[in-house]
Amino acid sequence: MNASTTELLNIKQAAQFINVSEISLRRWTDSGKLACLRVGGRRERRFEQQDLVDFLEKQSGANPGSREIRAIDEAKTTRILLEGISINYGNHLCSLYETDLGRIKLSVPFLADGLRNGHKCFLLASRRNQRPVVKHLMAAYSDTGAAIESARLVLCEGFPGSVELYDYFEQQFLEATRQGDHYIRVLGDMAWAIDKGISMADLMAFEQKYNHTLARNFSVVSLCQYDARRFAGTDILNALKTHEDTFQYPLSRFIGL
Repeated sequence: MNASTTELLNIKQAAQFINVSEISLRRWTDSGKLACLRVGGRRERRFEQQDLVDFLEKQSGANPGSREIRAIDEAKTTRILLEGISINYGNHLCSLYETDLGRIKLSVPFLADGLRNGHKCFLLASRRNQRPVVKHLMAAYSDTGAAIESARLVLCEGFPGSVELYDYFEQQFLEATRQGDHYIRVLGDMAWAIDKGISMADLMAFEQKYNHTLARNFSVVSLCQYDARRFAGTDILNALKTHEDTFQYPLSRFIGL
């Protein structure tokens, strides 16, 4: 294992990621089947995501009928890992930021990981906010340009009304599903709505409807970012209210730099 990795999972996070018990992880590491790093005076286990994936692929080929491996295969396609947190598909999350660096804190790893896994990805943002995200995404995932050309990554600047936006995503999700893209990610940098002149009431109506329909009816993880420099405090409060899934996770992870 590469000890220099910046995203090590503790045993609880690793167990959640691959949907097995901590007992199984301890057994596999004790037997030498699964690599882990020991840290601190208590020699606690830490895992790298790639080591877990490599182990699963090896075990799946050797014993595809195993109950644990079947559970692992299912877990790999029903959740993602973001900031060390295991997030289920169907979640509609909200993040806040107040700096340009904060804009890319979650957006880039969220999209890069989706593209690496062959997922259909959407970046909903104004053109000026798309540029820095795409720039840093290209550094994190070298095939970003090809993903845009092939519509694996779809760039959208929004619409002047919530109805048009809802209809757009409904059609996109239906078409993606028909084409076999069963796992979808949406990153929305919501300042586009200000640029389009959408009222906050209209935007929140969209968020509320999306939250209870499209977000639940398709295998999609949706992350909406709000720039605290451009939205009023009451607007941000209302945004949080329409993204109740966020409160299942440590809120500090969704507050940008």
